[in-house]
Amino acid sequence: MTAELLEAADAYNEAPKRLRDAIVKAAETENATAIEIAKAINFTYSVDYVAKIVREAGVVRPRGRRPRNPQPGG
Repeated sequence: MTAELLEAADAYNEAPKRLRDAIVKAAETENATAIEIAKAINFTYSVDYVAKIVREAGVVRPRGRRPRNPQPGG
């Protein structure tokens, strides 16, 4: 039982770092916007927080970038 608990605790502690790394990778390699990333992670982090993570990671983004599939009328 203790090994299982330790493994679960390690996974829980590592999860935020892994999610941040995945967010940065998506922004760098897929050129995904903060809203696209937030949607992909079911809004586990807010759009603003995703944007902050990307900014702090130093990902260079072109100005005026829009989501790939904008909603009509919105």
